[in-house]
Amino acid sequence: MNAGIIVVIILASLLLIYVVTMLILMPCKAYFTALFSGCYISAFKAISMKMRKLPVTEIVEAYILAKKSHTGMTLFDLELVSTSGGHPLKVVEGLNSAKMAKLDFDFEFVKAIDISGRDVLEVVRECVNPKIIELPLITSVAQDNREVNVKISLTLKVNLKNFLRGVTDETISARATEAVVTKIANTLQASMLVARPELLDKSIFEAAIDDDSKYELVSADVIHIDLGNDRGLSAEKEQIEKSRIIAANQLEHRRLLAVAVEQEMKAKAEEMKLKVIENEAEVPKAVVKAIEGGKIKDVMDYYKLQNLQADTEMRRHLIGKKNDED
Repeated sequence: MNAGIIVVIILASLLLIYVVTMLILMPCKAYFTALFSGCYISAFKAISMKMRKLPVTEIVEAYILAKKSHTGMTLFDLELVSTSGGHPLKVVEGLNSAKMAKLDFDFEFVKAIDISGRDVLEVVRECVNPKIIELPLITSVAQDNREVNVKISLTLKVNLKNFLRGVTDETISARATEAVVTKIANTLQASMLVARPELLDKSIFEAAIDDDSKYELVSADVIHIDLGNDRGLSAEKEQIEKSRIIAANQLEHRRLLAVAVEQEMKAKAEEMKLKVIENEAEVPKAVVKAIEGGKIKDVMDYYKLQNLQADTEMRRHLIGKKNDED
């Protein structure tokens, strides 16, 4: 075998090894997608993105869309978005949508929105269509102690100058609620606000709730307002009810105290009866001792004494029965 054939075999082998290596390392699907779409990407560039563990397919799709829509974004720009933690395809779609909506968005602004975690397409929609926020029902008390119930609707549009660093719509809602509560509290009569709800709208604008905000206040509208409870009457009713409960408790305390005294007197009466019975039980013993001691002469005297006691007891019984009948 001559030297020329050997050289050809070696070159062919090296070429085969090169081709196989390229096919193994290169993201073939993304590479050929870009190639057939008319957006050529070098093989080494595709391999480089794959070796750096970048989302090659997403970057290639974003690059193709950028080329088709003439947004002027390069492959390097899309790689930079991906390495920064963003989404290249969303950035291109957002920039393209902003361009179609004739919004003054540039690549750096869109990239910053995407990296901050916001959806670029949503921001574009908010720029085109103002954001409407309906505040929860607000209840506050005017100086005449009358409640005012009101619902407010805020219309906001994106403020591009402060969008990346301004306060959110939640802060605007809180500021608007505070402005409405303050206005109601400083109003002499609640009926005045019901008759002129535009005073609440004016108070929201005067409070400058959109200062340093991502959004600019377009309008504030009262969508519902009515009068609530009279806090003065409610407080008076509560005081009357408390007084009634206190008086009832005092009467119940007195009744229980009287019952306790009555029970105590009954207990003392029963105790006295027991003492009387005990003393009466000693009488026969005393009589026997008297007879034995000669203080009572005979048995007849003893029976006379018994008859006298029985007569006395009968009179007491008759007197008590007559008192009961009276």
